[in-house]
Amino acid sequence: MIVIAGLGSIGSFLYFLLSQKGYKPLVFSKRQEIQPFEVFCLSKNERKFIAKIENIARVEGGGKIEYLFLSSKAFETKNYLKSILLNYEVKRIILTQNGIGLEEEVREMFPGNIYYLTFTTALEFNNSQLTIFNLHKSQAVLTSINNQEKDLLDFEIDINSNYCLLSYSFNHLKVRFSKLILNLILNVVPSAFEELPWQVFPNNPEAVKMEKDLIREICNFIDDQRLGYYNFKGYNTYFISQVYKNLPFSIFRIFYSNPNFLKKLRNDRVPSFYNDLILKGQKTEVEYYLGWFKKYPNYDLSTVKFLYNRIIEMEGKYCKRNN
Repeated sequence: MIVIAGLGSIGSFLYFLLSQKGYKPLVFSKRQEIQPFEVFCLSKNERKFIAKIENIARVEGGGKIEYLFLSSKAFETKNYLKSILLNYEVKRIILTQNGIGLEEEVREMFPGNIYYLTFTTALEFNNSQLTIFNLHKSQAVLTSINNQEKDLLDFEIDINSNYCLLSYSFNHLKVRFSKLILNLILNVVPSAFEELPWQVFPNNPEAVKMEKDLIREICNFIDDQRLGYYNFKGYNTYFISQVYKNLPFSIFRIFYSNPNFLKKLRNDRVPSFYNDLILKGQKTEVEYYLGWFKKYPNYDLSTVKFLYNRIIEMEGKYCKRNN
C-alpha cells in the first residue's frame, strides 16, 4: 500500500506522478472532501493541459503501509504521523521537501527506514489546479543517511519519465542545504519586507544586502561542514552559491535592480512565503527554511536568525488577523 499524507502542491504532484506510472496511491488528508484536480505544465511560458485526476481514494481502516510519503506542511508533519501510526504498520517513510529537516523528530516516533525526496520542480496548487513550472528542469533526488535498500531501488517511483528525473545520492545534508539555497533566493527576504521581490529589491539596498548575506552564511556553513554542493539538473548550485558569496555588492545590486529580470527568474510566480504569510495569512515553513540555525549555535548565522525571528513576528500579526 502506498499512502500520501497531505494533498497540497507536493502531495498532488506525487499523486499525479505515481498514477501516471500505474500505481494507485491512497491519500491521508484532513480535508472533509478531496476534490479532483487538473494538471497543467508551464514550460517557457507555454501552458499545456496534461491530465485530470479523479477518483482519489482515502486510506481507511488499518493494515500495512509499504511507502508513506509525508507531504504535509512541516508544522503538521508530526500530527499527521501520529494519527497514521495509531492505525497502520508503516515500513518506510519518505519525507518530502519541507518535511526534510524533521528527521530527528520523526525518528523519535518511527524507528524504521526514513528517506528524503527533494524536487526542484516549481509547483503551484490553487482552485483544484496543479501547475508544474520549469518542466525541462524538473528533477527528483532521493537520499538517505544509510545505503539504499534493494527493494526501494526496485520500487518504480522511477518518476524518470517526461516529468521528473529520479537520481540517488547518499549525502543527505549536501542535497538538503543545496536545495535550501535555491529555496531561499527571492523568497524569504522580500516577504520579511512585506513586498514582492521585484517591488522591494530594486529600491532597497538593505534588502539586497540581507539577501546576499543570507546565502553567504549558508555557503560558509556548507564549506565549514565540508558538505559540498549538489548540482541539480538545470541548477548549478555551486555556481549560484559562489556568485552570491563572492560577487562584489555593488555589482550584485545591479542584477537585483531590474524588476523584469527578477520576475523572469521566478516565472512571475509569487514566492511561497509571501503567498502563505501575506496573501493567505497562514503559518509558513519558517522552521524548515530557517529554524535549523538553532541546532548550530556556534556558527555565525545572524542573518538567518534575524529573518527567522522577523517571520515568526509577522506570523503573529498576519495569522492572528486572519484566524
